[in-house]
Amino acid sequence: MLMALISLTWEIEREPNCAEKQRGVHLFLQWAIMQGVAMILQNRYQRQRLYTRIALGKARRMDVVWGETAGVEGQLWLLAPILFILQGFEAYVGLLLLKTAVVGGVPEWQVITCGILLIAMAVGNFANTVQTLMAKSRFKAKMKKNKSKVDLNLGSHL
Repeated sequence: MLMALISLTWEIEREPNCAEKQRGVHLFLQWAIMQGVAMILQNRYQRQRLYTRIALGKARRMDVVWGETAGVEGQLWLLAPILFILQGFEAYVGLLLLKTAVVGGVPEWQVITCGILLIAMAVGNFANTVQTLMAKSRFKAKMKKNKSKVDLNLGSHL
């Protein structure tokens, strides 16, 4: 939200470095489009997980999906790389903006602030994504372990 407000105050036309600023804006818009695609995929992933939980009788329509007990097989393999690519591109755009401010001779506060914000968001998003994937992996391993214990107990009673 802050970057959107900053971009509104960013004078682009009739400047000597207009082409570099416009390139930064184009990269930022490409990142925004990529982010929109990732959000659509995340929404689809969450809706399908909720649909599975509803079908199993573990959730109702207005519930929020929280666990990994009814995952959609294979969809996370599509979503995770897209998220990592998006975060890499986010950091790349932030670094280009900072490079433009330092080397390119456009030391405007908007360029520097947007560059720093994009890099900070990329690092935070990357750390959060890795942490979430690790938690999902641990939870799935725990569920698998518990399931194998139940299967062993059922087998011993037969």
